[in-house]
Amino acid sequence: MASREEHLLLKFAPNAEVHPFGRYNRCVNIRRIALVHAAMLLAACSSLRATSIPVPDSAGDARPTQAAAARVDIGAAATAAESFVNALNAGDYGRAHELLDAAGRSEAPTPADLQAAYDEARTDGRSETMTARLVGGLVADANGLVTAQLATDWQSRLLDTFPVTTNLTLVDDGAEWRVRWTRDAVAPGFDGGKIRLQQSWLPRAGIMTADGVEIAGPSERRQVGVQRSRIGDAAEEQRMLTALAKATGLSEDEIRGKYADAPADWFVPIALVPVETLGEYAAQLEAFPAVTARAAFVRERYQPEFAPHLIGSVGPIPAEVVDDYRARGYSGDEIVGRSGLEAGAEAILSGQPERVLYVAGRDRQRLLVERPAVRGESVELTIRSTLQMSAQQLLEGRRGAIVVMDVRDGAVRAMASAPTFDPTNVRQADVDGGALLNRAVQGLYPPGSTFKIVTMAAALGEGLAQPDTAFQDNGTWSGYGADFVKTCWREGGHGRITLQNGLTASCNIVFYEVGKWLEEKSSHLLGDYARRFGFGAPTGIELTGEQGGNAPDPDYVQQAYGTTWRPGDTVNMAVGQGYLLVTPLQIARMTAAIADGGLLRTPRLIGAPLPQTAPEPQTAPLSAEHLAAIQEAMLGVTTNARIGTTTYRFAN
Repeated sequence: MASREEHLLLKFAPNAEVHPFGRYNRCVNIRRIALVHAAMLLAACSSLRATSIPVPDSAGDARPTQAAAARVDIGAAATAAESFVNALNAGDYGRAHELLDAAGRSEAPTPADLQAAYDEARTDGRSETMTARLVGGLVADANGLVTAQLATDWQSRLLDTFPVTTNLTLVDDGAEWRVRWTRDAVAPGFDGGKIRLQQSWLPRAGIMTADGVEIAGPSERRQVGVQRSRIGDAAEEQRMLTALAKATGLSEDEIRGKYADAPADWFVPIALVPVETLGEYAAQLEAFPAVTARAAFVRERYQPEFAPHLIGSVGPIPAEVVDDYRARGYSGDEIVGRSGLEAGAEAILSGQPERVLYVAGRDRQRLLVERPAVRGESVELTIRSTLQMSAQQLLEGRRGAIVVMDVRDGAVRAMASAPTFDPTNVRQADVDGGALLNRAVQGLYPPGSTFKIVTMAAALGEGLAQPDTAFQDNGTWSGYGADFVKTCWREGGHGRITLQNGLTASCNIVFYEVGKWLEEKSSHLLGDYARRFGFGAPTGIELTGEQGGNAPDPDYVQQAYGTTWRPGDTVNMAVGQGYLLVTPLQIARMTAAIADGGLLRTPRLIGAPLPQTAPEPQTAPLSAEHLAAIQEAMLGVTTNARIGTTTYRFAN
């Protein structure tokens, strides 16, 4: 025999929840019976043939009479049924309405009323199209009415394609055969009923790093709720409120306000309570029939300090996009990914809910279709935990971003942004201070000298220079006259220097001159090369809110600013300034392409599950010879002790 504690836990366990259909097990049996019944009907339909039903004579013998045979013309009835079905499939509700008899027109007085019934079913049934067809033969009864079995294929993104089988009644009004239409001709029980979609989601799957550190996952709670119709008198309600206030931490007025105006037989959620807390108060709450607890899960961050920008957050669906989510199958009140990977991998993490489409009629519920739940898949990141935390520590006290990407496959091994925040306690100061901005993919900056790689690629690709083309750097450049003098970062300049060494030394004068050559050939050239290196568009990483930046040219400037592109704009862009704006991730992707033979891969954060089809890498606009020259110049940045700009960082 169960102990008192076991009895209390049974009441406040998942199996005790109140199901919209009644008890869940009973609902499952009803569904199974309905499916078997539908299968039997379909099997029977396949053997039906057009026939006239014998009408009993005065002596009780079942013999067809000449009057009955003349009155029940199956062929004419079939023609009327086919015409009605064809009109529905063509969306010609005017013609379909003409085929209704007087009783049918009382149900749908106008073609618009007829259309409204089918539109309602299509909308509530989440179907894009509904295609009707007659199945089996037609059957006449003793009163001269003919019944045709009608199957309608409902095509739905949420529920796939499924048939709904019902009956279409036809009657001879003396002039011709017509359809005696009711809403039940749309779906069984639709006359006086409403089509409902019930969805039940499984817990959201977890997120872990490439080296197995769990970052986020589901944590079990109990959803305590009240069914108002089961509350006794006022004294019992007061005792219930007192007990609920202790268990939930809410005030009595807050609790009463949640259920006071709800339908009497609804389960109204009051609060999510930890399992342990509910156990402490189970004995008190068990005394109240109106109080029930259901299993529920909340999102827990096991490592809240780990990559908060990258992991992102979950929350209610924002009101401004709730229609978009409903079109994807959400009810509108779910908890979904709001930012970061939680949002970018929403479809993977959330899976698909159990979906039950049924007609809630006057006296019963009729199952239309049922789809089982698909559990969400846990996401394994490409991020390595130790590398990620090292990147975050390097940024402490700074503003900026770090991206570490594997050049071989585009896997991001670390992505950090600063300042950072606590995802479990976001403050207004975090919002105001820009701490929520993921600077790696949302911060837009002039790329500066890193863009000289693209400028060199453009000069080589257009035949304007060779790696050994020589320039003279005396510290200043006046290619557009004495009023527009520009300087090199190195006082006194680099003297005589080649294009390849100009990239190693990051010589401004070299690239001012190359920018001028590109401008003289075409004002659009440098912007075109920038786009071919992946700038001006999001990279496609699995994060929402990624910025594409600007890869400007004369057309962009005219459209965005209403101004004319000037020759100096190309010169500024050649050294990564001006209208040009990029994200740190775009720079990492471009640099990885140089290291990986010119392949621009799509950066990725998800190591598993991998998509069924991965995007093909783009190819940077470089010949093998020109790529080798740029690679050699970039290696010199860290190894050429004479002109390399970062050799001091790598000394010893």
